[in-house]
Amino acid sequence: MKKLIVLLGLLAVLFVACAGCISPDVPAVNNTTTTDPIVGTWQSTQSYTVDGKEVYLLYEIKDDNTGYAMMAEAGSTEAKKLDIFWGNDNGKYVFAYTTDTSKVYPHTLSADGKILTDQYGDTYTKI
Repeated sequence: MKKLIVLLGLLAVLFVACAGCISPDVPAVNNTTTTDPIVGTWQSTQSYTVDGKEVYLLYEIKDDNTGYAMMAEAGSTEAKKLDIFWGNDNGKYVFAYTTDTSKVYPHTLSADGKILTDQYGDTYTKI
């Protein structure tokens, strides 16, 4: 009987400890009535050369705290998509790739909501 009580107590502690956890498998949902200004498609203001081709980085940010990071060739409609999760951490937006949720990438949004800047100083504009 004593072991049962201890086991039930441990289960209760485990339940309480996990109750506040948010798993990347179940992202937080924006429950506000207004759309976050980051929602939309963002394109890098500079291009990059990858394998001799000019490419742009794009973020497609959805209202449900998910989205895609993409690399598209200039003038092309095709892009390789990587799933991401995003959130707002005390005024800084953070992105995490679903392939590695242990690392987050901070981004800031300009006061007018027109320029998104990553941790390296690269900028993106909404398209």
